[in-house]
Amino acid sequence: MELFGTPDRSGRFRTDDGVGRLAEATLYLSVSEMLKLSEFLAKCAREAHEFDLWDHEHFADFLSLSDSSYDGPDIIVHLPEQG
Repeated sequence: MELFGTPDRSGRFRTDDGVGRLAEATLYLSVSEMLKLSEFLAKCAREAHEFDLWDHEHFADFLSLSDSSYDGPDIIVHLPEQG
């Protein structure tokens, strides 16, 4: 597993920030958020297992299916390059 991220600049993303490798990440989650995240990860695992062309999925997109008001940080699950 590898972690990558972009800095939070008060909700504004700057294209020159780029994506950097993270040594660790801490998630502050309520129990209901933990359950949603586990549902999302399970969905990603099922789809990655079933579909050869599966590449990545956004947590924000997953949440928007049931809550269009979500404006928190996004978590992107991405398969590593197969070499």
